[in-house]
Amino acid sequence: MTRKTTRIKAPYQVDVLTLVLVSGLVLFGLITLINVFCDPFDGSEVTYADYFAKMHLAFPSRQLGNIAISLLLAVPLAIFDYNQYKPFSKTAYLVCLVLLLLLVIAGENTRGAFGWYTVGTRAFQPSELTKVVLIVLLSKTAAERYEKHGALKNPVDVGVCVLYILIPFVLVLLQRDFGTAMVILVISIAILFCVRLHWAYLAVGFGGMAAAAIVGWRFFFSEVQKNRIRVFLDPTRDLKGDGLNVLHAKQVIGSGGLWGKGYFVKGTLIQTGYVPVWHSDFIFAGIGEGLGFVGSSILILVFFVLFFHWLRTALRARDTYGRCLVVGCTAMLASHVFENIGMCMGAMPVTGIPLPFISYGGSNMLASLACVGIVLSVFARAGGRQRL
Repeated sequence: MTRKTTRIKAPYQVDVLTLVLVSGLVLFGLITLINVFCDPFDGSEVTYADYFAKMHLAFPSRQLGNIAISLLLAVPLAIFDYNQYKPFSKTAYLVCLVLLLLLVIAGENTRGAFGWYTVGTRAFQPSELTKVVLIVLLSKTAAERYEKHGALKNPVDVGVCVLYILIPFVLVLLQRDFGTAMVILVISIAILFCVRLHWAYLAVGFGGMAAAAIVGWRFFFSEVQKNRIRVFLDPTRDLKGDGLNVLHAKQVIGSGGLWGKGYFVKGTLIQTGYVPVWHSDFIFAGIGEGLGFVGSSILILVFFVLFFHWLRTALRARDTYGRCLVVGCTAMLASHVFENIGMCMGAMPVTGIPLPFISYGGSNMLASLACVGIVLSVFARAGGRQRL
């Protein structure tokens, strides 16, 4: 006697909490960018025209364009059933691999890495989109094998998943983008955890990563990457480069005190360029200075609520594939938040990882809002669980 699987169709559900939190983070990011790009205020400003004269809106305006372009991808992802992603996942994966490979072969060195295609004044980082595509393909592959064979134990099943992970991971490492490579690993471990990967494979994987780290340090890591790790352990080793940047970022955050100096006020260090890449990598330093410990803690709490809500969405997803998608998206954005804030506070190595929804950058905004679209699609159909 065979058992017939049926799916209960449920009405489209709108994830209001995600929409509210993400919209708030994006709006807050725009306000933060306007603040950090201002000329330093000196207290002589009286009228709105005085303040406006010191604002440089070129980058915030471009960020608005980045958001608009990202929504062109995020909105369809949210509207369509996430199972409709499956037929396009392998093609998208291959396209991303080609883009990554071309950068390895003939990429332009930007801040010690080869991760960007530059067109005019804009740059595109394919590794950001690769992370989203990997989430979709790995979730599809792992979920199909899990539903067919149960917990992921079969060496062939595990081998296929590892192959999908390893190729972009190596290509990103060859671009000298250590931070993104680590995010790929976090995403992959989170998804494989959902399909109950056998502990023996995890042990072998962690052992292999330890061995690869030793080999990479000796033969593949650039001096920039090695120096970032050395500086993380001892910032005083490089008081003219990354070490000084981290110390300055910590000083800027500390200067905010408990309540912060405020935005668009006199005497902020972030507007003087005291820390580098203040609009992207070190944007949390400006937030800490402006909003202090209390405001920064509220921001972290908002991220925590968002990710906790997403994990609840994963638990109520209608199938394993949807659960893997949401967990992968959560792992990606959570690792970005953890690394970005950690490096600004000297708790993590400087890797150039942006803060989702807030840092300036089109590629990361595209990837972040794509994840939002995927989660919205899973949430919308969570009521249509499979029943046997």
